[in-house]
Amino acid sequence: MRELIHRISDRLISPDVREIDTADGRLTLWGLFVPLFIEQLLMNLMGTVNTLVLSHYSDAAVAAVGSANQVISLFYTVFSVVSGGASVVISHRLGAKDEKAAGDASFTAVVTGFSVSLLCGLLFSMAAAPLMRMLNLEGDVLRMARQYFRICISFAFLQGTMSACSATLRSYGRPRVAVAASILMNALNAVLNLMVIRLPEAVPLHGVSGIAAANVISRATALTVMLVYMARCDLPLHFASKRLSALRSLKNILRIGVPAGISTLSYSLSQVVSTSILGLLGQTAISAKIYISTIVFYVYVIGYSLGLTVSIMIGWMSGAGDFDRAAKLNREALKVAVGLNMLFSAVIWLFGRPLVGFFTKDPAILAMVPGILAIDFFVEIGRGFNHIEENSLRGAGDAVFPMAVSVISCWGISILFSWLLGIRAGFGLYGCWIAFMLDELFRGINDWRRFRSGKWRKIKV
Repeated sequence: MRELIHRISDRLISPDVREIDTADGRLTLWGLFVPLFIEQLLMNLMGTVNTLVLSHYSDAAVAAVGSANQVISLFYTVFSVVSGGASVVISHRLGAKDEKAAGDASFTAVVTGFSVSLLCGLLFSMAAAPLMRMLNLEGDVLRMARQYFRICISFAFLQGTMSACSATLRSYGRPRVAVAASILMNALNAVLNLMVIRLPEAVPLHGVSGIAAANVISRATALTVMLVYMARCDLPLHFASKRLSALRSLKNILRIGVPAGISTLSYSLSQVVSTSILGLLGQTAISAKIYISTIVFYVYVIGYSLGLTVSIMIGWMSGAGDFDRAAKLNREALKVAVGLNMLFSAVIWLFGRPLVGFFTKDPAILAMVPGILAIDFFVEIGRGFNHIEENSLRGAGDAVFPMAVSVISCWGISILFSWLLGIRAGFGLYGCWIAFMLDELFRGINDWRRFRSGKWRKIKV
């Protein structure tokens, strides 16, 4: 069995580009990818469990929590400015064998991630009502969305600090700790959710506010696990001996993180605006988008996890000046990502209707599923390009170009055509999904051309 796995692995990605020798041992692509994939899968599973539990409570609650989560994800993107930039800087410094600079970047990421997320959480919790009204929500949906948003965003510092810790551990080749924390977080979240909805008399948590409280408690527990590990592990972090001068690495982190954060922020904001556009079509369209997006994310997460892995590996290789290996890794990872996305998209298209049937029995929603998933097949091809190429450029330090492409595409293609096709032309959710397809393909192809140009080889972090 092990020999078969090695043969398949060799066919997918060549042995000479999937391993890096480090001071702490050998860093392997699959050793990074598998824990990262599980971590991202578990993080999404948390949202899926919330949606599934709430779907048995009411479709209005699903629409409320799903809409609020899109805005929360938008603010979480701000925290990725620090964690994303730190991951690249740490990887480059470790590749160049500069452990002190890597430790300074790690310390800066954790301190800044906590501070920024704490401030953002306090500010935006006070603006919960106007933010939710911007999504064109009404009645009970608006009330529940406001309630859920205020609770979750008030504790945003948990996610901000977790993102920084996770980025640090991944860059040092220790992603399994984040996976263990995610497993614990998901298990606790699932148990608490079921108690809130099924056994309301057993806990002092109820309805949507109870689901929000379960989210906060589970994240706090996961963060505690990560902080305890980082305090006791053998990595050369040396946080206790750091001085304020270590924060000077923030400049380098932001140089990479800000363009990457703007790119992700633009995408997340465009998703919020598209939900607002769907709000004009009614609750059914919003609920359908949330249910279908929940399912197709399990395709999305494959390419996304591989992209994060490739970014770390290319960061190490670029830091060591090994550009040819980085280019080869990019080419082979792209074939794997696009191929797997096509395969799993086809499987989900075949079983999409019964899968959505786990969440709702609404015939209007179920009728949309086959057509939307047929369009999504091409969305995932674009995402395969996008995840690998954008993360490859970012890992090499070339963050400004993919940022510009992302901003232009999200607003000039995704939002514009969602409005034109979804509302003006009357295609509804189908029109919005066609707009998503055009957006993903445009960004993926342009980032692919940029990486092939080789300009990233001249950039120094």
